[in-house]
Amino acid sequence: MNELDAEQRNAVLNSFGKSVVIAGPGSGKTRVITYKIAYLLGNGVKPSEILLVTFTRAAAKEMIERAQKVTKRELSGMLSGTFHHVCNVLLRRYGSSIGLKPNFTILDEDDSVDLMKLVRSRFVTSKQMSKALPTPNELYSLYSFMNNTLQTPYEVIVKRAKRWINVIDVIENIFKEYAIEKEKQNVLDYDDLLLKMLMLLEEKPDVRERISSQFKWILVDEFQDTNILQLKIVQLLSQVHNNLFVVADDAQSIYSFRGARFENVKEIMEGANVFKIQTNYRSTDKIVELVNSMIPRSSVPKKLRAVRYSSQKPVVVNTYDHFDEARFVAQRIIEHVNDGANYSDIAVIYRAHSHSLELQLELSKNNIPFKILSGLRFTETAHAKDVIAFLKILENPYDVISWIRILKMLENVGDVKAERIANEITSTEDPIGRFLSLNVKSANIDVLKNVIYNSLGKGPSEQIRNFYEDFYQSILEYHYQDFRDREEDIERLIEMASFYNSTEEFLSELIISEAREAELDRNEDEGGKVTLTTVHQAKGLEWKIVFVIGVNPGDFPHFLALKDGSLDEEERLFYVAITRAKDMLYITHSVFSRSDYFRTGKIERDFVEDIPPYLVEYWRVR
Repeated sequence: MNELDAEQRNAVLNSFGKSVVIAGPGSGKTRVITYKIAYLLGNGVKPSEILLVTFTRAAAKEMIERAQKVTKRELSGMLSGTFHHVCNVLLRRYGSSIGLKPNFTILDEDDSVDLMKLVRSRFVTSKQMSKALPTPNELYSLYSFMNNTLQTPYEVIVKRAKRWINVIDVIENIFKEYAIEKEKQNVLDYDDLLLKMLMLLEEKPDVRERISSQFKWILVDEFQDTNILQLKIVQLLSQVHNNLFVVADDAQSIYSFRGARFENVKEIMEGANVFKIQTNYRSTDKIVELVNSMIPRSSVPKKLRAVRYSSQKPVVVNTYDHFDEARFVAQRIIEHVNDGANYSDIAVIYRAHSHSLELQLELSKNNIPFKILSGLRFTETAHAKDVIAFLKILENPYDVISWIRILKMLENVGDVKAERIANEITSTEDPIGRFLSLNVKSANIDVLKNVIYNSLGKGPSEQIRNFYEDFYQSILEYHYQDFRDREEDIERLIEMASFYNSTEEFLSELIISEAREAELDRNEDEGGKVTLTTVHQAKGLEWKIVFVIGVNPGDFPHFLALKDGSLDEEERLFYVAITRAKDMLYITHSVFSRSDYFRTGKIERDFVEDIPPYLVEYWRVR
């Protein structure tokens, strides 16, 4: 116990009954859980009487290994792992009481989508009907969110996908059929593991008593990320002994898009012993002072204390626009590396993946190696490849591969037909002229012909806008559940293209940057790579030097937060972003936000204006 600070030790030794540990960022919560396990074992509790629930298998494994080192005991009898793993184990043992066969199999996400596709096909009587329904991927996503939030199909459609409200009856029937099909096949999807577990605990009090009696202590990590199902399961499992030890930081609850409930922490705190661990071992005192000033308003009050000291304050950097911002970040990275930092010590964090596009190109231009946690490199994404293929056929109409990619977007045109048409038109002296005169049975070929004709001789920005607005947008919205993110990417691309005089120049910049990135990947040295990541992907990670970019109204906080009424969560996202930095923190702010902002009207919130001026340095880049 000597390795623990006073607050950590108090939480381990004096937590009895229902206890909640509010753990600030960098405060050593893993150590608290590890030592709580060790303390329980040292006081006569058997490994089999402890249940440890985490959000990743890796976290559970790390805590068990650490507890074994501390106690020098074998802990193989302890049930530990994710909620889904724990529910799977318990359903195998007790699920027969609610009609489950113990040899049920589990569908992974791909299998679940395939089954949804199979069921959906029973309701599709024509191609027109198929277009009038969500894709199998989107249906599965809506179904999953419905289950994880215990809402009705109607509530989920209204909240997340209003465009499908006219086919809500069909969607409800697809969901019913999907559930029937799973039962028939003796399979469960991931969400069923939680749903069936809750059903078992609620409907079978004798079984609930038996399971709850077994676990004298239940420990839960990252409780702020739990959904309503998980909250109810934990409450029911701890009913007999009422020894529940949860660790949480409600200020870092940022996953509402997948059903997590910020409110779970406050609900579990009712009637609980509350402990706070507030010593931050990660960041310097100047960063911690800023963090304390930005704790989200609706969170449990806390004040972090630093143990690391520095004279360097965080820096707020004002740039003209996000192109200047990208140039500034690239230049500062070079300067930090020249001063002895490794690329792997540095991260750039942003609110949305589309906010990284200009930076990706700028880093490539400067031969700075980087990896992306938030998604694919821009030029690797399907929608970017589609736009680039369109520009390529305008610039070089003999490019067969690009023609095939574009032609496959036409209705009634598959791989074989697309290749045949591409070969036919590129064997003539005027491929575009030949395509414009083609007679092909396809409902949207005339739209594509008009888009190509109207884009001839135009600049790259106008060409992309024509393609996107008149032809491609409807394809995106039908095929991709995350179409809004992809549309943001294309808006960024239109804006970037406006800085280039010719399509050839713009394409060269994109393609050469891609080649540079591939070369940098091959020649990566011991300095590693700069990390580019959204806030969601950065949670739980830390770096010596952090740039939080695009902190402008409309970008961060995101313009959709206004629409969804979720500015509280934007505060928590900003809090998570700035708490990733150990030694140096830059926050960039531009005179001009990205174009999405201007479509939504005034956003009455600017995180940079919330920062007390005496806590930061202000730099201006022009």
